[in-house]
Amino acid sequence: MADITAGGILAAVEALADAETFTRGQVAYLVHLAFESGRTASYRDGLAELHGAWARSRWRRRYAELVADRVGAYGAAAARMNTRLGRPAGYRYDGGPVDWDTGQPLDVPRQRSRRSAFQRTHRGAA
Repeated sequence: MADITAGGILAAVEALADAETFTRGQVAYLVHLAFESGRTASYRDGLAELHGAWARSRWRRRYAELVADRVGAYGAAAARMNTRLGRPAGYRYDGGPVDWDTGQPLDVPRQRSRRSAFQRTHRGAA
C-alpha cells in the first residue's frame, strides 16, 4: 500500500486546477487518491484504538499482578529459608564460593576467569 499524504493529494489537485474539463483518467486518479487517503486514515485510527485498548487491557494488568505475586512468593520463601538457617533478616546471597558443610559464603576474593584475562590482554586483536 502506497503511503498517500494530504500534501500529495493537494499537489495532484493543484496540477489539474487550471483545467476546465477533466478526462476520465484524471477523475479516476483523484477519486483513487481520496479513497486511499481515507482508507489509510481509517486504518491508522483503528490501529491507534487497538493499541489504546491493549494499554488499558485488564489481561495485561492481570499478568503484571501475577508476576508481582510470584516475585513476592519467592521473597517470602527466601525469608523462611533464611530464618530456618539462622541467617539475619534481609540476607541476600550474591554468588561466589560457599562452605560445603555449612552453606555459608566464604570470604575469598573472586578470581577472574581465563576468558576475561584473555579479553583483557587481547583487546583490539582480530
